[in-house]
Amino acid sequence: MDYSISAGPLDTVLARFGATSGMQLLYSSSVTRNLRSPGVAGNLTSQAALDRILAGTGLTYRLAGSNRATIEQPSAATGGVADGSTVLEPVVVSRSKGGSSIYSPYEAAAPVNYISEEQIEHFRGSSPADMFRGTPGVLSGEARNGAGSIDVNIRGMQGMGRVATTVDGAENSLQVYQGYQGISNRTYVDPDLIAGIDITKGSDAGSSGIAGTVAMRTLDAADIVEDGKRFGVRMKGGFGSNTSKPVPGSVAGYSMQNTLGGYPVVSASNSGMDRPNLLEPTRGSGSIVAAMRDEVVDLLVGYAYRKQGNYHAGEHGPSADPVYLGPRPFCYVSGTCVPAFDYKDYVENGGLANYRAGEEVLNTQLETKSFLAKGTLRFGDGHSIRLGYTGFRSEAGDLLASALGSDVSRSTQQKQTSGTKLDTGTFRYRWDPDDNDLIDLTANLWVTSLELRNPARNAYGVRPETLGLPSDFRPGSDTLMWGAEVTNKSALTFDYGTLDLDYGVSYRSEDTKPSAYTDIIEGWLNLRDARREEAASFVKAAYTPVDWLTLKGGLRYSHYWSEDRRTVANSPDQLNSRPNRQEGGFSPSVGVTIEPVDGVQLYANYSNALRFPSLFESVSAFTIIPNPDLGPERASNWEIGANLRHDGLFTEDDVAMVKLGYFNWNIDNYIARAFRAFPGNGYTWYGMQVYNIDRARFSGLELSARYENGGFAAQLGANYYLNVEFCQLGGICEDKTMYGDYATNHVPPEYSIDLTLSQSFLDDRLTVGGRVSHAGPRAIGHGQVTTQGLSQFISAINWKPYTLVDVFADYKINENFTASFRVENLFDRYYVDALGLVQQPGPGRTFYASLTAKF
Repeated sequence: MDYSISAGPLDTVLARFGATSGMQLLYSSSVTRNLRSPGVAGNLTSQAALDRILAGTGLTYRLAGSNRATIEQPSAATGGVADGSTVLEPVVVSRSKGGSSIYSPYEAAAPVNYISEEQIEHFRGSSPADMFRGTPGVLSGEARNGAGSIDVNIRGMQGMGRVATTVDGAENSLQVYQGYQGISNRTYVDPDLIAGIDITKGSDAGSSGIAGTVAMRTLDAADIVEDGKRFGVRMKGGFGSNTSKPVPGSVAGYSMQNTLGGYPVVSASNSGMDRPNLLEPTRGSGSIVAAMRDEVVDLLVGYAYRKQGNYHAGEHGPSADPVYLGPRPFCYVSGTCVPAFDYKDYVENGGLANYRAGEEVLNTQLETKSFLAKGTLRFGDGHSIRLGYTGFRSEAGDLLASALGSDVSRSTQQKQTSGTKLDTGTFRYRWDPDDNDLIDLTANLWVTSLELRNPARNAYGVRPETLGLPSDFRPGSDTLMWGAEVTNKSALTFDYGTLDLDYGVSYRSEDTKPSAYTDIIEGWLNLRDARREEAASFVKAAYTPVDWLTLKGGLRYSHYWSEDRRTVANSPDQLNSRPNRQEGGFSPSVGVTIEPVDGVQLYANYSNALRFPSLFESVSAFTIIPNPDLGPERASNWEIGANLRHDGLFTEDDVAMVKLGYFNWNIDNYIARAFRAFPGNGYTWYGMQVYNIDRARFSGLELSARYENGGFAAQLGANYYLNVEFCQLGGICEDKTMYGDYATNHVPPEYSIDLTLSQSFLDDRLTVGGRVSHAGPRAIGHGQVTTQGLSQFISAINWKPYTLVDVFADYKINENFTASFRVENLFDRYYVDALGLVQQPGPGRTFYASLTAKF
């Protein structure tokens, strides 16, 4: 493994080593106190790296199995010391629970981030999408109307497989129709069972995501069972505030109707303003996870439940406000005005959304049940197998986005929720012998069943009861996904340096179809009935001729196939003239890393990656005229960055880390959607179609920084977009989105900054902290309007720059119980989230309290 850990306090160096190597380290804090380590650099085995870390400290270590070491004074190995006293067993003060840690991004020569379980717990928010807040260049769309899902956006790109998102290596992503307003690209996950999230921005030869990869890891036995014990149980229970029970038929905000030739009629909803008190428990959650761990077997089972009603908006900010503008002429699009129809007064909404300050935000309720089971069996010589299962059930408010696309649209509480049933099974085989650097083999197999059910969305469709079905029968889709991959890592040492190889093959399949009776109930609003497969092979190499230089290269070959099974459509034009497609191609990458002095790492990476059309883009369904000429996107991505590390910046024991990067992405043949003209038999007709534009461009700067001093920690994340533009055919580039394209609401804030502070007290029993998050305006504006009138075909969701403050406190009552408190949106700001598809505010001030028990 390649190590680059600078000199510093021994505790800090050991923590970084554990996070990088995956080893569990046991030692007493008194043994390492006031000791410093020279650090370690180079491609070494874990034992050789630990030898270098302990050099000059006077300490030694004992191995317990292949993945655990006890660090101690040399005399401890004999069980006693010169004065005859007995040396106690060491206390666990540091261990690695996964492959990454909060320090990992500052040691990687690539644009990566890591979200820890602790960060998720402190800033979980009201939606799983809130987990990503504070990560430079990364957001999740549809945070308030996503039915408890995530839709990850990396540097302005999301959806259609551009961001490869997995849970324990398995996928469950699906595109959900949202009317003319667009689609949601949803991945379902429960943050209560997530142990960490690794994020890579940009393409990588080992991944299909051209915009990045988000790999989420669920809890393992090592996260629950304390070192030195065989069994462990973790129980959590908590409550939150600021929600109300949904009442079907409730209407929000104001009715603002302008009358031709007369005065406007304005009226407010008579419900939704009974916001609960801050500490009144109106939502609840609970989970239990039990595990067993020894040298041969790991077992874990877990269950989590969460229920919340509709949240209330904040009190302070640009809430709904009817503004009377006085007389206004009535004119047709042609410019002809009709004085008889002039408005005697005209009213507009002076706020961001049609919700009043503190009002209940309809269709935001959520109820989830999650299941987790894992078993790992370790054999001799580094062999192991792991079986896993995750289940997810949810009932959630889910408003069709096209019904709430403007600041005067009024939301109505639906009678029915949308339901999700998700089951995923995983199998992993690992062979990593200690004495063979050529073998580090992993084989993964996964399968996911995803059933979505929603209220009927075609108001003119067939009613279920006419088919002999219950009146509340819900149509939807059934999707089966599965995949497999085999990878290996080899480390070779020569007289002229070291060579690390990473290579493998992968396959994934997605098969989706309407559920029973859906085609009949929804009528012309038909869903996709199709299958898509993609196979790939890759190799990555890193050659280090000298300690300060690493040269990298990679090559990926991928090939896809798609089959459109739909043979009946609303018109012949909506049938796919190319139902069977396939195409393949290569994706190369190169990079260089230079470490001129200790604590400084400079890197430059370039990749040229293919993304073939997704299932959604290549097959037929309502609103999309299939495009037989649709080609793949090709992303040319530049990454230039630096990692800086310095120990003892202000005091002997402090640690400072900075990661600064510049990115420049050029996506040729970017796939967009437009309302296009089609020639007919002596006439012209119009329809929606996806097609390749010339290119899209994204460039910007990103900053991550962390400072630690004793019990104090500060973390800063910021990004700034230098350029976002879309270039249509003919090479004309504009810093505007296109009126019919999904990317209209994928445009991130021009800049954002997040600062997190924490401080420990009372011998680390009490930790208090908080985060300040600021989001700027949209990086670019919205472009043309449709030729079919003056209204925009897709409404650009309007948000104004906003600043949110969240605070938390954890108090360790004793070794078994910890109480936690947090307040989300402390100053009760009224705001609209970036990257949403509906014009509605986020949650106002919310209090949470929980108790965690570990045995």
